[in-house]
Amino acid sequence: MNSPIVRPKYSVLTIADALRANWHGWHLSRKADGACVRREWNGCAVWGDAMRDGTLQVWDIDRAFGQDVRCLPWDGGRDAALEKLFSNLSPKLNWQRCPTGAGVEFIEAMILAARLDNTPDVIVSKPMNAPFGVELVKVKLLQTFDCIVTEPAGYRQSIGIAFEGQDAGRCPCRNLVALDSLRVGDVVEIAAGALLPSGKFREPRFLRARPDKGGQLE
Repeated sequence: MNSPIVRPKYSVLTIADALRANWHGWHLSRKADGACVRREWNGCAVWGDAMRDGTLQVWDIDRAFGQDVRCLPWDGGRDAALEKLFSNLSPKLNWQRCPTGAGVEFIEAMILAARLDNTPDVIVSKPMNAPFGVELVKVKLLQTFDCIVTEPAGYRQSIGIAFEGQDAGRCPCRNLVALDSLRVGDVVEIAAGALLPSGKFREPRFLRARPDKGGQLE
């Protein structure tokens, strides 16, 4: 019996550490600023970022033409499966492969792209020899956190938030459309200078709601 499908988890690396790291043996791809989703087609199941323009930026695969490929390494395993899928893919799906590269030069190019697009994510990397969802590392321009809404805005332009089960104070939000739609228990992504010893965030700011992570943090 196949094991349950589990959403991949990441550790996060700062820009400075990423530029100093030795990326030999790692596969690097741009991290698109979309909602992380799993999509299926023709016996295949891929993971990617659903973008506002309707495209899916694909970065991994867990099922290829009916075969569970999660135990295969990326290099020569899932990469080859993804290549085969895209060579047979229906263009009506509007799926695209994320840009890929190697080394610090690629990271520097993706940093520039992230700044131009005003997005927090830069790249996601995975060990060439690791199975699906293992030891993924994300590089970000900003330090971001996924929090739970504990109190809606009401008459104030801020929301009450909790992080890892602890009260994290309030986060300003100038996005009035988002404010009106947020409810207690929703997941939101915020940016902050740091998480303070008090459990509150330094200079938090609202980035976006994360309906794709609903219930993931409970």
